[in-house]
Amino acid sequence: MSSSTTIATYLFTRLRQLGVGAIHGVPGDYNLDLLDYVKPSGLTWVGNANELNAAYATDGYARIKGIGAIITTFGVGELSAVNAIAGAYAELSPVVHIVGTPPRASQDARLLIHHTFADGEYGQFAKMHAHVTVAQTSLWDPRTSAQQIDTVLQQCLTALPQVQSDLPS
Repeated sequence: MSSSTTIATYLFTRLRQLGVGAIHGVPGDYNLDLLDYVKPSGLTWVGNANELNAAYATDGYARIKGIGAIITTFGVGELSAVNAIAGAYAELSPVVHIVGTPPRASQDARLLIHHTFADGEYGQFAKMHAHVTVAQTSLWDPRTSAQQIDTVLQQCLTALPQVQSDLPS
């Protein structure tokens, strides 16, 4: 990944290269910046009424196209989607769940902000997903993010099914 390429652009480009043409999801406060990169990356945004429906739609998309992607926001959004993610996992449907998270500085400082359990533990939601995904990653360092993205996408396609990527806003 070049120094002028954003993590979001790289991720969306790789998804497009794998056959993803549309990303399902729900806009939320921690993923709004991320959504600005969807269309310029050649992908179509498919907004949904809620995260559970978005995840079910992504599962169906993945069954037809071979891989699907969903974007939710940290905490409430990703937890709303987890039931459908678990269903896709059980059916070996390759789904990439992208979660827009609070800025790294907020997480490093363990700030007590909304969408958390007010305990400064930002990794709890990813731990919940660990039971229904084959891989998880947090894209904190731009120097290693491209390799992390490629690794989880490879795991999604070869180990099947789901992976989760947290991307700080």
